[in-house]
Parts: sequence; C-alpha cells; structure tokens
Amino acid sequence: MRKLYLTFQYNQTMRSDTHNQPASAGFAKIARSARLKPAEGFTFRQANRPTNPPKRIDLLAGRSKVGRLWTPLVILLFLILSACAPILNASQPYYFVTAQSAPTLTPFQPGQATPAPTWPIPPSATPSPTAVPTLTATHAPPTSTALQSGFESTPDLPETPASRNSDELPTYNINALWNYTGRSLTVAQEIIYPNRSTDTLSTILLAVNPNLWHGTFALDSLTVNDQAISNYTLSGQTLTLPLPAPLAPGASLRIGLTYSLILPYSSGTFQNFGYTARQTNLIDWFPFVPPYFSGQGWVLSEPWTYGENFAYPLANFFIGLSFTEASPPTVAASAPAIQQGNMLRYVLRGARTFTFSASYDFQATSSEENGITVTSYFFPEHYDAGQRILLETQAAIRTYQNAFGPYPHTSLAIVETDLNDGLESDGLYFLASSFYANYDGSAANDLVMIGIHEAAHQWWFGGVSNDQALEPWLDEALCTYSEHIFYEENYPNLLNWWYNVRIRYYGPSGYADTRIYNTNSFRGYVNAVYLRGALFLDDLRDRIGDEAFFAFLRDYYARHQGRIATADTFFAVLADHTSNADDLIGSYFYYR
Repeated sequence: MRKLYLTFQYNQTMRSDTHNQPASAGFAKIARSARLKPAEGFTFRQANRPTNPPKRIDLLAGRSKVGRLWTPLVILLFLILSACAPILNASQPYYFVTAQSAPTLTPFQPGQATPAPTWPIPPSATPSPTAVPTLTATHAPPTSTALQSGFESTPDLPETPASRNSDELPTYNINALWNYTGRSLTVAQEIIYPNRSTDTLSTILLAVNPNLWHGTFALDSLTVNDQAISNYTLSGQTLTLPLPAPLAPGASLRIGLTYSLILPYSSGTFQNFGYTARQTNLIDWFPFVPPYFSGQGWVLSEPWTYGENFAYPLANFFIGLSFTEASPPTVAASAPAIQQGNMLRYVLRGARTFTFSASYDFQATSSEENGITVTSYFFPEHYDAGQRILLETQAAIRTYQNAFGPYPHTSLAIVETDLNDGLESDGLYFLASSFYANYDGSAANDLVMIGIHEAAHQWWFGGVSNDQALEPWLDEALCTYSEHIFYEENYPNLLNWWYNVRIRYYGPSGYADTRIYNTNSFRGYVNAVYLRGALFLDDLRDRIGDEAFFAFLRDYYARHQGRIATADTFFAVLADHTSNADDLIGSYFYYR
C-alpha cells in the first residue's frame, strides 16, 4: 500500500491483551449460531459480525473551540477538492497523468490527513554525490532450484504457464555501489528476459519508477544482447526499448543497463522512495520488465494520486551491494545477506521485487517460525514495539499459512520507517514510526493491525499478484479480511473492536472492484476497495460456510501462487466451490 501518513486521535479505551492468550478466550461470546466444521488443518474461533454499535470516535475530543473552527474549513476543503477532481470513465483501462503523484493514506483507524504538497519535495540542500567507479555486473547464473509446489500450470490464467523450474523466469543480476552519506548509487544491471508469451515481440517496455523524480535517474548505457541501443525513449516511468531483432515465443534476450541514482529527499510524510535524516529506502528502485499478456500487451498503468499502479511478474533476483563507507549502515532487505568480502550478496528466487532499507540507527531482533526467519528492524527508542511486532508477525505467519497456504520464502523483514504508514514488498514490509511511538502494549492498535495487514500481503501480493491499478481489491480486500482472520484466531475478544474501528465507523459504500482512477477521493476508494471488499468476503463466508470458504481460499492461492490473478480467475475458482453467490457478486461488484 503506497499511502500518506495519517495520525489518529480517538476516545476509545484500548484493551491490553496477553499475546499467548488461551485459545478458548472469548469463544463462547462470539461463537456462530450455526456450528460449522472448520476447514481441515485450521481451527477457528467462530464469530459473527458484532451486533453492538461501534463506539463513537470523537476526532476533536477536548478541543471544542478548535473543532468549531476547523469543521467548516474541512468541509470547504472537501467541496473544493471534490469539484476539482476528474470524473473518470469506468471503462477506461489506463488513465495517463503527470507522474508526480502522492502516495496513499492507509485506511486504518479514523483520523484526519494532512493535505499533500506538490512533490517530490527537495531538501534544503542537496548533497553532491561522491564519484563512484564504473561497475561491471557479475552475472550469477540461476540454478535449477524448483519453486514451491504451489507454482502450478493453470490454463485459464492470462500468463503463459510457467515451469516449476525457476530458470524460466526473468532474472535480474544487479551490482550496486551505494554512497550512503552521499545519497547516491551507481548500478550495473542485467535482465535475462524470456518471452513466455505466444506473441513475437518487437518492443519491450521497462518500468523506471525513479525517473518520476526530477534529476534522480540517469541512464548511462543500454544494450540488448551486448549491442548498444540508442533509439530508446524514456518518458515518465516508461522506457520503450525497440529490439534489434524480434523476440520469438520461447526465446530469451539480455538487456544491459548502467545508471546512477541521486536519491530524493523524503519528507517523512509523502514519499516512500528516498532518504530521511536517519534512513534510506530503496523501493521500486531499479528498472524492471512489467507483465506481458499474450494478445493484450504490456501491463503498465500510470500512477495516480492514491493507490498503486504496478503489476509485478515473478522473477529471480541476484544482487550484489557494496558501500563506499568503511563502516556501512545496517541493511534490511527482501532476503538475507551473504557477506563476501566487502560485498553483500542477496539471492531471492520467485519473487515480485527486491527492496532495501538502510540506517545507522537500526536495531534488529530475529526469530524463527516454521523454518522462516523473521527479523524486526526498529529504532532504539521503540524496543518494546519492535519486539511485539516480531511476535505478532510470527503469529500472522502461523495463521495465514494454515488459512491460505505456504509462505513463499524463507525470511521476512519488518522495517520501522520514518515514512507514510504501511507498505508491502516481497519478503519485507514497512510500518510507520508513529505506530511504534503510539504502541500501548495491547494488540488493539495500528502497530499490530496494520502490521498483520502488511504481513498478509506476502500471500496477497507476493504469492498471488494482481493488477494493482485496475483490480486493487484482489490484494487489498483480501489483506483487510486477513486482519479479521488474524484477530479471530489470535484475539477473538478484539474482533468487535476491529469491526468498529476498521469497518463500521465509516459505513462504507461503493463497488469492491473500483479502480484507482475511478473515484473522486481517497476515502471513497478505501471504502469501496478495502472495506466493501472485506465485507463481500465476510458475506460470502456466511453464505457458503467456513469449510467451503477456506477451501476456496486455499484453492485460489494454490492455483495462482506465482501468477498474476484477475477477477475472472478469482471467480472461476469460486465457481468450483459454490454456485450460490451470484447475488452477492452482483451487489458488490460493478464489472461482473
């Protein structure tokens, strides 16, 4: 979730709960009236939606004069923004905009957002990058290690079925020299791209997210199969690469790039990519080839003022990272590092992307859960919160593996960040420092609730991907309902709290399959995609029962793991488990 930072103030007493709560706690009060057999391998604290009304959350409690002054101003601002917002054609698949958009607010507990300034926001003084030597990429050949057993061929999916052999995936070999104090990188990158479509390709697109920041991305050289290419175009986030010779189905080519990054200042409020006073985040920092669907073309939507716009095909990553500093910062990454001299080497097979976060202030604690190493990176003043989110993420892994299927990797990093609120990557997720600062010792807070939402993205983004611009509900609605499953299983007495602050307070409306371009406000987008999407899943569960519902989720995950799902394939799997949901689908979805 790419989002704006959000501060919460509400009059609700948070309950302090022990992490290792007895399994039966609260079960009797929230048990379903119809006892259904739990899905195999997963025991639930069965729960109806709470019937008592949500507690009123007074955003201006204790500030009556200020509240009376701010209320008309907020209403006026809302009317002005609504009048200026474009009304978009619901059938328009791609809406091209100026690529200077702000990230999106996380829809957790009620609060007020600070209006977004125009960005990127320049620092008061941009440091000059220290000169770095030219890099030559060391190409680590992929091995024949197989992907997880869930990576199956599914004929009805829009991607060409992939082999279990990870050699058939696109491969990214990257060597980067990072001048941390100078806030710059020099990069040599090779992409081994197999044409897994049934089309012959004459052009390849690359998504270049850093080019959305003025002066950040400088391309030094570009080659295809070692042949220099000069007739490319780079506009906004899109690099269009005409091929010297057509790429036939089943054939592969090598794309070579050398480039430099002068990292942008991140305000700590409105950006994910860049540096703050004590941290640097490399998110979507290297050019990548977006998905290509046979007969349809490239899937690369333009950014919008909220939501995410990328779809990520599965790929293998082999990355070497060096620092100019003799004493480099602590690095959190999408995979564990292997120290080779002065270089950190990373290998991550069968993933969507690869993210780094670095800081001299990080402290880290690791633990293992079912063979998965979970590491919490946090700032020193937030030790207790850093330990708590480690425990809750381990609980989330247990819960989601039982409910959905295997976690795709062998490690997961949790990273405290000065930016935004929550953001997923493959093998790593971010949480806002404000969540750590406001941690109250309970599980009824943003640290835990948004943490386990972002953890769920390892299944609904990492394991199963989707077009986040045109069908964002396929990951966000599932992750929001995953919060419900987590609280139901681990803190059943907090399920009523979750419904109150997450869903009921907003009285959400709108269609769950709303696209990021099709609403006039962020709040409308969240209410439709996150909240109405979660309510659809809850109503579907009530309709077909727990056994069929969780069998469906496991089947959907198994048949799509390693792939890009669509609404069509989601509902095709659902049709194999029930024929009694057409009216629900019709009431929650516009495009069905």
